[in-house]
Amino acid sequence: MERLRAPGGCPWDREQDTRSLLPYLIEESCEFIDAAQTNDKVHMCEELGDVLLQVVFHAEVARGQGDFTIDDVVQDISEKMIRRHPHVFGDAEAANSSAVLTQWERIKASEKNNAGSAGKSAMDKVSKSLPTLARAQEMQRRAAKVGFDWGDKAPVFEKVHEEINEFQTEIQAQTEKNPNMDRMEDEFGDMLFSMVNLARHCGLNSETALMRANAKFDRRFREVEALAAQKGSDMKTMGLEALDALWDQVKKEEKEKSSKQGR
Repeated sequence: MERLRAPGGCPWDREQDTRSLLPYLIEESCEFIDAAQTNDKVHMCEELGDVLLQVVFHAEVARGQGDFTIDDVVQDISEKMIRRHPHVFGDAEAANSSAVLTQWERIKASEKNNAGSAGKSAMDKVSKSLPTLARAQEMQRRAAKVGFDWGDKAPVFEKVHEEINEFQTEIQAQTEKNPNMDRMEDEFGDMLFSMVNLARHCGLNSETALMRANAKFDRRFREVEALAAQKGSDMKTMGLEALDALWDQVKKEEKEKSSKQGR
């Protein structure tokens, strides 16, 4: 990367800065997630290399500006890992994962206080650049850390049903000629937010759960397209009932294949 950015190197690489590179960091991270979701080990390795390139690229840009170097990046994360794992690198004890997480958060809070961040909002550290579902879940997690949370899943389920009912009520209250889109969007947002909270209480990640659902729909829809093509049928004229039958066929074949692999 030093050679690419040096005089006589690559014109494109030399023109880049932190801001111009951000879309590529997001893109490469998402491509690794795609490979991991399908357990594609070859592409996981390749995409991790692309992610690493972005880390090195950003660090080289910073080095050229006199800000920090890749060595500083590695040193900082190494020190952080040692500091936050005293049960491994020190004399502390942590019997299980729960104890490790509690200790981690305590050390992290101490670091923030030492850095002069005491008294600020718990929301300050929630990145505005996170994907929307991930940001919702992180806000809820940080609110829970200060006690603003239900103690079990039951009231969360009730809240989900409440928000669904409120959204349905709002839909029914709309007039066809003059719908209030803002109110409908507001209620729909509340419904989504409550479902993200339910995912968190169930130990699930709402972002990756929706990624999995998207991938499943993409896979099954392509199979439906293939089956329709085999029958010489035009999906646009088949009708919903016939398309649903193909969808159910795809689901059944997936389950049978999964069952055989499980044996």
